[in-house]
Amino acid sequence: MGAEAAPALLYLPVLPGPGSSIELPSDAAHYVARVCRGRVGETVEATDGQGARAVIRLTRVREGVGAEVVSIVREVPGPRAWVLCGPPEGERADWLVEKLAEFGVERFQPVDCERGSWNRAGVRRARWARLAEAAMRQSRRTRLMTVSVPLAIEQALESLPEGSDRWLTDESGGAPIAEAGRSSGLAVVLVGPAGGLTERERNVATQAGFTPVRLARARLRTETAALAWAARWTGSTG
Repeated sequence: MGAEAAPALLYLPVLPGPGSSIELPSDAAHYVARVCRGRVGETVEATDGQGARAVIRLTRVREGVGAEVVSIVREVPGPRAWVLCGPPEGERADWLVEKLAEFGVERFQPVDCERGSWNRAGVRRARWARLAEAAMRQSRRTRLMTVSVPLAIEQALESLPEGSDRWLTDESGGAPIAEAGRSSGLAVVLVGPAGGLTERERNVATQAGFTPVRLARARLRTETAALAWAARWTGSTG
């Protein structure tokens, strides 16, 4: 089983240097031994979720799975994206988190708004973190998306790094700029909840440097707008 035979990367938060011996955690061991039916001497790829991509060779597949790190490369960080998002309707947040992670978004920041709050985030956040991990592995990316604790919109905006490119999805806006995030290295988008942002919240956002952009001729659902923006960002940054 070469690296190409495994449909997903292994996620190993701690990756030692080449030549080191490691014991795979239970979930990764199950994936290699039971799902992929790996054999001693075969290789798979792994990441630490922080930019490292490693090739590891299996040394034991019974009574646990042991491996040796063959090589490890740390990928150069590219353009980054943060998605600040009000709550969508129903149970759509799981799907939203999964797809944002597949697009390579660096941080998902739930935002409490006047017309919608993340009331269930406390019990769902652990699940979202698992979904983000699975999406990273499946898409073979090497950086794990951070799923943050919900913040009030003012707090979320105040916490942003200086100099970031900032966009507000809004029907009144113009077309998105293809170069978003290339100049500063970080592009941030704010998406309102299912009920939309209030006029006061839109003013707060524009005063914080957010430029309104329209992603489609029709009004989009919260999760659709967030993913439409992420798709445009991914396409413009490669």
